[in-house]
Amino acid sequence: MTVPALNASRNLTPLVDTELLPSPTGEIRAAHRLYEHLIGMWATGVIEAAQDLGAFAALTVAPATASGLSELLGTDLRATRVLLDGLYAYDVVERSRGADGQAVYTLPAELHQVFAPDGLYSLAGKIGHDRNVAWHAWRNLADAVRSGARGEDGAQQLNQISESDYTSLVRGINFWAPPITSALADGLRELGWTDGEAATLLDVGCGTGIYSHLLLDEFPGLQARGLDAERIIPIATEQAARLGVADRFDPVVCDFWNDDWGTGVDLALFVNIFHLQTPESARELLLKSAKSLSEDGVIAIADHIVDEDGGVGSTQNRFFRLFAASMLATGGGDSFTVQDYDQWLADAGLRRVALIDTPMHRVLLARRA
Repeated sequence: MTVPALNASRNLTPLVDTELLPSPTGEIRAAHRLYEHLIGMWATGVIEAAQDLGAFAALTVAPATASGLSELLGTDLRATRVLLDGLYAYDVVERSRGADGQAVYTLPAELHQVFAPDGLYSLAGKIGHDRNVAWHAWRNLADAVRSGARGEDGAQQLNQISESDYTSLVRGINFWAPPITSALADGLRELGWTDGEAATLLDVGCGTGIYSHLLLDEFPGLQARGLDAERIIPIATEQAARLGVADRFDPVVCDFWNDDWGTGVDLALFVNIFHLQTPESARELLLKSAKSLSEDGVIAIADHIVDEDGGVGSTQNRFFRLFAASMLATGGGDSFTVQDYDQWLADAGLRRVALIDTPMHRVLLARRA
């Protein structure tokens, strides 16, 4: 199984050229800068509209003019041209001039599978989640701030994403996995893991299983067990077969709060699980996971972990704080700090041994104290 290399992201062209402001005051410059944030919804709008209409599927087959795509999709010609130009402004499609003078729009090859529903690193599930949940949730963020996203008893609550929405979203965030599993594998090797050594992995809330599947490729002696809900396990099963690791991946339908996890686990993996919790439930998860570990076992948490000592304004910390706002908007959860995790680990008789940055997460490794 080959994991595609990560290419450097394109530098998106700013939409507001503040260099053209004639000796602006601080207030005017600030208004221009904030306006660019306020129109961030435009990107979501044009990208998701194109996905809804089938424009990306059509452009995956071949480049097209606005008139050709309009005829194929049954859409208004002028409006189709406006949409395509919007995609071009956001560097989603390329635009060139055809022999007849019409603009020709091309979807770069690197994006073909990104918009395909069955692409390994597709964003189609994320787009579906936005349509079903995120648009409405962000519109009502002020209400969540007033109430604190608390239950009727006044206590903080777990994130309220439904099972169907989770099913849609889980397919749309596979792309997070390659840099996380690469960093995690390096971290495990620094702790003494060897590639061919026999070991067991417990993937709690495995989703599509992508993290287990990629780690199985990194460590040929590893055997993995993935725990998740009944409607999610078939996704993980299919993907394991697709990636050639089905013989070492055991997907199990499990209520990981109430069912037994077993013992002797060499690596307990939690990816994007803790940001859905309350502080109380996060602590309970670590207490339970400690009981499942082998004597030299490792707990790995990949999540949006704020590290105040690692640079208050770091790219990761900025993203994690915005991610916390998304958790608040959708009904619960948070981006917890390193200090929070250290306290929960200590309560479970564990200690942090590594904290690793990745593009949109941090990976925390812990062992018995």
